[in-house]
Amino acid sequence: MKPMTLTAAQRRFLKQQAHHLKPLMHIGKEGPSAPFMRQLEEQIGAHELIKMRVLGNCLSEPSEIEAAMTGVGVTIVQKVGHIYTLFRQKSENSNFELT
Repeated sequence: MKPMTLTAAQRRFLKQQAHHLKPLMHIGKEGPSAPFMRQLEEQIGAHELIKMRVLGNCLSEPSEIEAAMTGVGVTIVQKVGHIYTLFRQKSENSNFELT
């Protein structure tokens, strides 16, 4: 699955929607491992828009983490410090109308 390409207006809208969210997921020492990616699939499938925190003990490089996210079709909306805002739109019954 390929990540979405967002326009500036879509990115701004998603940032506004994610502003109040707390990180649902934390990536730690093991980095983007298989169990972590399964949990990410579940969370992004249920919520569409989530935040993820990279903990200080994470040994993975940011480029490795970002490649793993885009590899499963998750779009990185923004990265602020150690917090990523992630989005993947449902094919039907989506909560977000991106035009």
